[in-house]
Amino acid sequence: MGLWFLFLGLCIGVLVRCIHTLYRNYVSARKTGLRFIVSPITPYTVAWQVATALLRPVLVKFRWFRAIDWTCAWQDGNSLHEELGSCFIVVSPGLNVLCSSDSRTIVNVLRRWREFVKPDNVNEIIGLFGQNVDTSNGDDWPRHRKLTAPCFSERASTSVWNEARHQTSALVTQWLSAPNHKINTLFADTGTLALNVVSAIAFENHQTTQPAKGHSLSLHDALTTIMGSSLAPALEALPHWLKSEKFLPKQVTHVIAATGEFSTYMDALISRERTKPAAASDAKLNLIGTLIRASGEKDGEMNARLSDEEVRGNVFNFIIGGLEPTAIALSYALALLAVHGDVQEWVLEEIDEVLGEGGDSYKDVYPRLKRCLAVMYETLRLFAPSPPPPRSFATPSSPHEIPTSSPTHPSLTLPPNTQIMLNPWSTHASASHFSSPSTWDPRRWLDASGNLVHSAGFFAWGSGPRICPGMKFSQVQFCAVLAGVLARVQLVVGPQEKEGILGVLMDSGAEPLVLKVRRPGELWVGVEERVRGA
Repeated sequence: MGLWFLFLGLCIGVLVRCIHTLYRNYVSARKTGLRFIVSPITPYTVAWQVATALLRPVLVKFRWFRAIDWTCAWQDGNSLHEELGSCFIVVSPGLNVLCSSDSRTIVNVLRRWREFVKPDNVNEIIGLFGQNVDTSNGDDWPRHRKLTAPCFSERASTSVWNEARHQTSALVTQWLSAPNHKINTLFADTGTLALNVVSAIAFENHQTTQPAKGHSLSLHDALTTIMGSSLAPALEALPHWLKSEKFLPKQVTHVIAATGEFSTYMDALISRERTKPAAASDAKLNLIGTLIRASGEKDGEMNARLSDEEVRGNVFNFIIGGLEPTAIALSYALALLAVHGDVQEWVLEEIDEVLGEGGDSYKDVYPRLKRCLAVMYETLRLFAPSPPPPRSFATPSSPHEIPTSSPTHPSLTLPPNTQIMLNPWSTHASASHFSSPSTWDPRRWLDASGNLVHSAGFFAWGSGPRICPGMKFSQVQFCAVLAGVLARVQLVVGPQEKEGILGVLMDSGAEPLVLKVRRPGELWVGVEERVRGA
């Protein structure tokens, strides 16, 4: 009985504390003059992740959840911000969250990277396998940036181009052998292709679908399992004795096994690279070797080196960063091109002209594929994999001022204990930045001279000093694959099938980390071999 009263007392104490902090944050939110909504759960915490995994069908009915959840933010486009303003606040017991779709605010926050840092509760997700260039803050970020910069050289872009062309050739041959020349594996195939390209560049592994010796899972299965579970970071923190089939469901232990398998793959590769002769390491590019050599160039400066854990963390970050945006952009773009035959013909004109001259090298072909790149930009405008991670104050106890585009609130003073959720999905869907924003139209990205036009409201790779370092990597891979596919085949769907394909694409969700279609097997596309010049 005594234990019961003790437990009840603890629960009451926690509840009272939550109510007190919620009221305190409510008062702070009112002082900003912005509109706000109240959440009973603190966003981005383990409790939020667990509640989302278990109670999503119920939670999506609440506006406070839709304001923070990435899937709902994408589904709602600009509607919630049209209702509440380009900046509004979500009040919760643990902290307040400023939700902003204001392009001026987004640019300013991302530019001031020393003042607005990535919070620890978010870094636990993207830093699952170690600190990396994406999770580091303060003075540690320039160190990571400097040591990882060689991974994104022109030499790397050339390797990406060549490997992507090679993988695309094999994929198109596979598609042409499909029964009735129709496929419903578009998303799976482009995901595997992107992973094969990244793996070949990262550690000279061209095939990822078969388990290596001593492994129960392939690299492909390990990665897709990790990326498909929002619980991976929380599970990694469990004590070893609890990570057992005796205590946890099979699905959960499978996620734990996948994280262990990936770590083992990485540790073996790092060990191999550290013992490889320098001449052999320089002979062929791979990201692990590049990271190790770059961090070992200054003997005696141990603080300038990357630890094995940091190498592993950066490689995981590069794989995810190089895999997801490219694979997602490719799969959505190919499906949309099948639906929009006029746009496909527009892109084919460029591909036939550029490739018809006989060149195939990165330096000769890639810079001329402007329409291919416009397709990528427009696809990422409507189907960006994820927004930039939230930001918190580097000095949590001090207020911070940020500018906005609002004539009534040209600047905001944010109180302490506030995080910032940047929502480019809303910006990308705003008529103030893009005419007919719900229409997929790659032509909007090129001017009359055929040069790429950059919009102040476009944030597919972020902005500022911490813009995605793999942006060029993904652009080169996308253009190589798109040109390689359309040079050999035309993607076709019947008039009666177009609405169904668009329905599958719009039934997407960012669960848990990146935007993906939920029913990829229902998307059927015809593949017809082209005869160039016919």
